[in-house]
Amino acid sequence: LSVFGVFDGHGGREVAVFVKKHYVNELTNLPSFKEGNIKNAAIESFLKIDEILVLPDGKLELKNESKLSKEDDEKNTSKNQQTSQMDMYRQLFDPKSKEDCDIALYTGCTACVCILDGDKFYFTNAGDSRAVLCKNGVAYPMSIDHKPELESERARIYKAEGWVNDGRIKGLIF
Repeated sequence: LSVFGVFDGHGGREVAVFVKKHYVNELTNLPSFKEGNIKNAAIESFLKIDEILVLPDGKLELKNESKLSKEDDEKNTSKNQQTSQMDMYRQLFDPKSKEDCDIALYTGCTACVCILDGDKFYFTNAGDSRAVLCKNGVAYPMSIDHKPELESERARIYKAEGWVNDGRIKGLIF
Protein backbone atom coordinates (compact mmCIF):
# COMPACT_ATOMS: atom_id res chain seq x y z
CA LEU A 1 0.00 0.00 0.00
CA SER A 2 1.26 3.48 -0.88
CA VAL A 3 -0.20 6.85 0.11
CA PHE A 4 0.51 10.05 -1.82
CA GLY A 5 -0.84 13.41 -0.73
CA VAL A 6 -0.66 17.06 -1.62
CA PHE A 7 -1.79 19.53 1.04
CA ASP A 8 -1.95 23.20 0.05
CA GLY A 9 -2.30 25.62 2.94
CA HIS A 10 -4.87 28.42 2.75
CA GLY A 11 -4.40 31.36 5.09
CA GLY A 12 -1.07 29.93 6.20
CA ARG A 13 0.82 26.67 6.18
CA GLU A 14 -0.26 25.47 9.65
CA VAL A 15 -3.04 23.11 8.62
CA ALA A 16 -1.11 21.68 5.67
CA VAL A 17 1.82 20.84 7.96
CA PHE A 18 -0.57 19.36 10.54
CA VAL A 19 -2.27 17.15 7.93
CA LYS A 20 1.06 16.02 6.48
CA LYS A 21 2.19 15.02 9.95
CA HIS A 22 -1.00 13.16 11.00
CA TYR A 23 -2.74 11.91 7.86
CA VAL A 24 -1.24 8.44 7.40
CA ASN A 25 -1.50 7.59 11.10
CA GLU A 26 -5.15 8.66 11.28
CA LEU A 27 -5.95 6.77 8.05
CA THR A 28 -4.32 3.52 9.16
CA ASN A 29 -5.91 3.60 12.62
CA LEU A 30 -9.46 3.74 11.29
CA PRO A 31 -11.50 0.53 11.79
CA SER A 32 -12.55 0.61 8.12
CA PHE A 33 -8.89 0.66 7.05
CA LYS A 34 -8.06 -2.25 9.36
CA GLU A 35 -10.99 -4.17 7.86
CA GLY A 36 -9.60 -3.58 4.36
CA ASN A 37 -12.26 -1.09 3.26
CA ILE A 38 -9.86 1.44 1.76
CA LYS A 39 -12.61 3.41 0.00
CA ASN A 40 -14.48 4.17 3.23
CA ALA A 41 -11.24 4.74 5.13
CA ALA A 42 -10.14 7.33 2.56
CA ILE A 43 -13.38 9.26 3.03
CA GLU A 44 -13.44 8.86 6.81
CA SER A 45 -9.81 9.99 7.09
CA PHE A 46 -10.69 13.48 5.86
CA LEU A 47 -13.48 13.74 8.42
CA LYS A 48 -11.18 12.43 11.17
CA ILE A 49 -8.55 15.06 10.40
CA ASP A 50 -11.26 17.75 10.62
CA GLU A 51 -12.22 16.40 14.05
CA ILE A 52 -8.72 16.35 15.51
CA LEU A 53 -7.88 19.82 14.17
CA VAL A 54 -10.39 21.42 16.53
CA LEU A 55 -9.53 19.38 19.63
CA PRO A 56 -7.51 21.24 22.28
CA ASP A 57 -4.29 19.38 21.36
CA GLY A 58 -4.88 20.04 17.67
CA LYS A 59 -5.47 23.75 18.29
CA LEU A 60 -2.31 23.97 20.40
CA GLU A 61 -0.29 22.26 17.67
CA LEU A 62 -1.70 24.69 15.07
CA LYS A 63 -0.80 27.65 17.30
CA ASN A 64 2.76 26.35 17.69
CA GLU A 65 3.08 25.76 13.96
CA SER A 66 1.75 29.27 13.32
CA LYS A 67 4.50 30.71 15.52
CA LEU A 68 7.15 28.68 13.65
CA SER A 69 5.71 29.83 10.34
CA LYS A 70 5.78 33.46 11.42
CA GLU A 71 9.40 33.12 12.60
CA ASP A 72 10.39 31.55 9.26
CA ASP A 73 8.62 34.34 7.35
CA GLU A 74 10.43 36.97 9.38
CA LYS A 75 13.80 35.29 8.77
CA ASN A 76 13.11 35.20 5.03
CA THR A 77 12.05 38.83 4.83
CA SER A 78 14.83 41.39 4.76
CA LYS A 79 14.79 44.26 7.25
CA ASN A 80 14.19 46.70 4.38
CA GLN A 81 10.97 44.93 3.47
CA GLN A 82 9.61 44.96 7.00
CA THR A 83 7.86 48.29 7.26
CA SER A 84 5.89 49.80 10.07
CA GLN A 85 2.84 49.61 7.79
CA MET A 86 3.16 45.81 7.57
CA ASP A 87 3.51 45.58 11.34
CA MET A 88 0.48 47.82 11.83
CA TYR A 89 -1.56 45.71 9.39
CA ARG A 90 -0.69 42.52 11.28
CA GLN A 91 -1.62 44.05 14.62
CA LEU A 92 -4.93 45.42 13.37
CA PHE A 93 -6.18 42.90 10.85
CA ASP A 94 -4.37 39.57 11.10
CA PRO A 95 -6.47 37.53 13.52
CA LYS A 96 -3.68 34.95 13.80
CA SER A 97 -1.49 37.56 15.50
CA LYS A 98 -3.80 37.70 18.53
CA GLU A 99 -2.63 35.62 21.49
CA ASP A 100 -6.06 34.05 22.07
CA CYS A 101 -6.73 33.34 18.38
CA ASP A 102 -8.33 30.04 17.40
CA ILE A 103 -6.04 29.32 14.42
CA ALA A 104 -8.36 26.56 13.15
CA LEU A 105 -10.97 29.21 12.29
CA TYR A 106 -8.65 31.22 10.04
CA THR A 107 -6.54 28.68 8.18
CA GLY A 108 -7.10 25.50 6.27
CA CYS A 109 -5.77 23.49 3.39
CA THR A 110 -6.85 21.69 0.30
CA ALA A 111 -6.04 18.02 0.18
CA CYS A 112 -5.62 15.57 -2.66
CA VAL A 113 -4.73 12.01 -1.73
CA CYS A 114 -4.12 8.90 -3.80
CA ILE A 115 -3.96 5.52 -2.11
CA LEU A 116 -2.48 2.75 -4.22
CA ASP A 117 -3.44 -0.73 -3.05
CA GLY A 118 -1.94 -3.26 -5.43
CA ASP A 119 -3.57 -2.46 -8.78
CA LYS A 120 -6.38 -0.31 -7.29
CA PHE A 121 -6.26 3.46 -6.97
CA TYR A 122 -8.37 5.42 -4.49
CA PHE A 123 -8.55 9.19 -4.89
CA THR A 124 -9.94 11.68 -2.40
CA ASN A 125 -9.85 15.44 -2.46
CA ALA A 126 -11.11 18.45 -0.59
CA GLY A 127 -10.91 21.94 -1.96
CA ASP A 128 -9.60 22.96 -5.34
CA SER A 129 -6.76 20.44 -5.59
CA ARG A 130 -7.27 17.76 -8.20
CA ALA A 131 -5.97 14.38 -9.22
CA VAL A 132 -5.37 13.51 -12.87
CA LEU A 133 -4.27 10.13 -14.20
CA CYS A 134 -2.38 10.14 -17.48
CA LYS A 135 -2.24 7.16 -19.82
CA ASN A 136 -0.63 7.28 -23.27
CA GLY A 137 -0.63 11.07 -23.19
CA VAL A 138 -4.34 11.34 -22.34
CA ALA A 139 -5.32 12.97 -19.02
CA TYR A 140 -8.23 11.48 -17.09
CA PRO A 141 -9.71 13.47 -14.19
CA MET A 142 -9.86 11.41 -11.00
CA SER A 143 -11.47 14.07 -8.81
CA ILE A 144 -13.71 17.11 -9.00
CA ASP A 145 -12.58 20.46 -7.60
CA HIS A 146 -14.75 21.76 -4.78
CA LYS A 147 -15.31 25.23 -6.18
CA PRO A 148 -18.00 27.60 -4.94
CA GLU A 149 -19.47 27.82 -8.45
CA LEU A 150 -20.67 24.20 -8.19
CA GLU A 151 -24.26 24.09 -6.94
CA SER A 152 -23.47 21.29 -4.45
CA GLU A 153 -20.58 23.32 -3.00
CA ARG A 154 -22.63 26.52 -2.88
CA ALA A 155 -25.36 24.67 -0.95
CA ARG A 156 -22.78 23.25 1.50
CA ILE A 157 -21.25 26.69 2.04
CA TYR A 158 -24.60 28.35 2.74
CA LYS A 159 -25.58 25.50 5.07
CA ALA A 160 -22.37 26.25 7.05
CA GLU A 161 -23.49 29.91 7.34
CA GLY A 162 -21.00 31.16 4.78
CA TRP A 163 -21.67 32.85 1.47
CA VAL A 164 -20.16 33.22 -1.98
CA ASN A 165 -19.17 36.54 -3.51
CA ASP A 166 -17.23 36.94 -6.76
CA GLY A 167 -16.44 33.21 -6.78
CA ARG A 168 -14.84 33.37 -3.32
CA ILE A 169 -16.07 31.94 -0.02
CA LYS A 170 -16.82 34.50 2.66
CA GLY A 171 -17.57 33.96 6.30
CA LEU A 172 -16.49 31.26 8.66
CA ILE A 173 -16.86 27.82 7.13
CA PHE A 174 -16.82 24.90 9.55
